[in-house]
Amino acid sequence: MNQSPSTQIADSNSAVSSTGRWLSGRRLWFKNIPWLCLILGLAVYQFWIGFKYDSNDTTNIYLQLSRASSYVLLLVLVVLWLPVMRNGLSVLRRSWIGEWLPIENANDLHRWLGHICILFSLVHGSQYLLYLNTLNEPFMEVLFAEQPDLVRSMQTTMYEFVSEDESIDVMAQWIADGASQQGYEEHIRPIMKEDCTKCHSTTSTQTYAIQWMPLTKYGDVVSLTSAGVESRQFRINVSGLLMLVLFIVVWVSSLAWMRHRFHHHFQQLHLLGYLLGLLALLHIPSLEWIVAPVVVLAIELLLSKRVKTYRGHPARLSAISDDLLRLEIRRPEAMQIRAGHFVDLRIPGLFDIDPTDDDPTAKELRRKSTVLCREWHPFSLTGSRNAPDKLVLKIRAMGDWTNALRDKLKNHDEYQLDVDIRGPYASPISHAVTHSKRRKDWVMVAGGIGITPFLSLLRELKQQPDEPYHLHLVWVLREPALMLWIRPLLQRLCEHSNVRCHWHFYFTGEGMLSETEKDQLQQIGELQIQRSRPDWPALFEQIAATGIRPSCYVCGPDAMAKQVKKACRKQGWVLHKEEF
Repeated sequence: MNQSPSTQIADSNSAVSSTGRWLSGRRLWFKNIPWLCLILGLAVYQFWIGFKYDSNDTTNIYLQLSRASSYVLLLVLVVLWLPVMRNGLSVLRRSWIGEWLPIENANDLHRWLGHICILFSLVHGSQYLLYLNTLNEPFMEVLFAEQPDLVRSMQTTMYEFVSEDESIDVMAQWIADGASQQGYEEHIRPIMKEDCTKCHSTTSTQTYAIQWMPLTKYGDVVSLTSAGVESRQFRINVSGLLMLVLFIVVWVSSLAWMRHRFHHHFQQLHLLGYLLGLLALLHIPSLEWIVAPVVVLAIELLLSKRVKTYRGHPARLSAISDDLLRLEIRRPEAMQIRAGHFVDLRIPGLFDIDPTDDDPTAKELRRKSTVLCREWHPFSLTGSRNAPDKLVLKIRAMGDWTNALRDKLKNHDEYQLDVDIRGPYASPISHAVTHSKRRKDWVMVAGGIGITPFLSLLRELKQQPDEPYHLHLVWVLREPALMLWIRPLLQRLCEHSNVRCHWHFYFTGEGMLSETEKDQLQQIGELQIQRSRPDWPALFEQIAATGIRPSCYVCGPDAMAKQVKKACRKQGWVLHKEEF
């Protein structure tokens, strides 16, 4: 094979200093600093304007902390959803805009925003309850708005603005008599003009002005005469309490140990986020902060649930090894296959259980299957193929859902089933495809089935014969069958003179390839097969000695990804982790 390197070996005088490598290896981190400073600055500003806002004589440290925390929460809620909007992320990852946005570790960003959200939710909720307890009226009566909103506010938070105590009695009697418009004109309007509309009007310039809640018309005033479940204050207080409880439930179910041990419950409980969004519309008095996020979320849901969901597509399941499956699906006509993309998969008929079977084991399996058959699971696509009407997924059996799928092959070489598909969505590896014209040197590190997203990239390179590339593929795996499975693709890739390929295979399983199989693999080019785990620093030193400064990608277990990240940073290389 005629191989021509894309980058000449650098001489020793051009070696990057240790400081330069340290800075270069953290380019993604430095890219995020401006965004971090922006969000932090906005959060501090929000906290300050909420804390210093002195609305009335009842304002105390509890109300100040509660209000300040709520202002920060508004900001967090605006951005909390963005990192998990897959359709939006797909657009950004395929465009140049994504180069400047902190979307590299979107899942981690979403988790950190969740931690911040629960922190300020607890502060906001606890401080507001303490504030209500400092008011003159009984705590439970205020919390559940047993008095009409106007009467309660005149007795508590707005009491200092009421010129005469008799005005409160007049207001209460007017509401008790049915809140007629005639009574408003005769008795209430003068009181409102004297006590309330100085602040509660659209043109007020008072220090305590609340222009978004005017009280200058009969309809404005009547809207605040309800008590109990129909009152504005009851809606705000009770929706806030429900949100706090739901935030705690969603947060606890999202912790790492909960996700790993109870993944099914995590998926189901995370759907409460949509209910939280609806409650936010009831709880937040001024909605301008969340209108835009709600619109974006609605578009995201429309795309995911309607436009990009394909139901009941025939698929064929087969086995590659004992715990590795191949699922071939007929591609939906409207779905475009792109390199670096993944799909969500759901199998409604994953279990075949007799509904009349009263055996305790069958009942438990029915209960479990109800959850598993509704779950969506993400899988990488292997890219464009010779048969473009098919999607091919590689699935490792390692959990309840995937083990149930493997059980379909008991006593069968193949199994036919129908699946639901959602997507496709862009993963971080699509970033490499988008910028492949500009970045020619790559190191791809895969652990086991983590090779799948890189196959789509390798297939993409075959379609660009005029572009020179220099790539190293490092693969740590247990099953020898996997090496033979991808051999045809690697061999065809090496036939292209524009691509210089180096394959580093590290085999950790018990079996091993035969000499004939080894000879077949050696035909694909510069291949190293070792029966051990990689010495990452030494391996990357060897690659760096060729003079290339590659873009690095990793897809595999977290422990391996951390080791690779450390070794990459030592060389000053930027590492992109595949996640979805």
